[in-house]
Amino acid sequence: MKKRNTIMTLAHKELFTLLNAPASYVIAVLFLIMTGWFFASYLFQTNLSTLDTFLRPLPLVFTFVIPAFSMRTFSEEFKTGTIEYIATLPLKDHEIVLGKYLSLLGFLGFLLGFTLLYPLILLIVGRPDIGQMVGSYLAIVCLGSFFTSIGLWASSMTRNQVVAFIIGFFGCFFFFLLSRIADFAPNVLVAPIRWAGVDAHFDALARGVFDSRDIVYWGGGIIFFLSATLVSIQSRRWR
Repeated sequence: MKKRNTIMTLAHKELFTLLNAPASYVIAVLFLIMTGWFFASYLFQTNLSTLDTFLRPLPLVFTFVIPAFSMRTFSEEFKTGTIEYIATLPLKDHEIVLGKYLSLLGFLGFLLGFTLLYPLILLIVGRPDIGQMVGSYLAIVCLGSFFTSIGLWASSMTRNQVVAFIIGFFGCFFFFLLSRIADFAPNVLVAPIRWAGVDAHFDALARGVFDSRDIVYWGGGIIFFLSATLVSIQSRRWR
């Protein structure tokens, strides 16, 4: 219980720092302008109550947005030397990683909270499928959590925020791109490459199809990149 409280204290501190950074609000405004336009333009053109036009571009939008707000998480600590102060706290390395990861998820939740206006509008103007809307947001949370773990890992790789953003962007974009290049691969590799990309798992959940293999994919990816982050910050102590 004490460890959990300490991790949450660090998470609250990091989230408070994020919410007090002007750049975070620039990112939030740009995110909401983009997603709002994707949602509203189709809704008013066709008068159909669907989240599809909000969902379809979201994986690509996340490849930019998530590395942008996660890039400073560790890189700023390395640059200013405050990582040494954090190391003196009664926290183990994996608890520091978890605390910072939870703070990023908190900010992601802050962004997504504003988008709940979209399904609310659909409920007012039409009769959307409630189960599909729940599945859509579950897919968004899974995708966002996965890309956030990549952004955190990228931030742990360098003390330069711009470099961290570039690494995070290409890491996220790699998984975004896999499904799109699968058809150009040899036949024996098409299925594994498509499975490794985020699209198949995101689309399945967004349709309201709950498959344990999708949960394994998201959970395994998050654990992998959080573990890579842990290895990265531990290795820096020996440099």
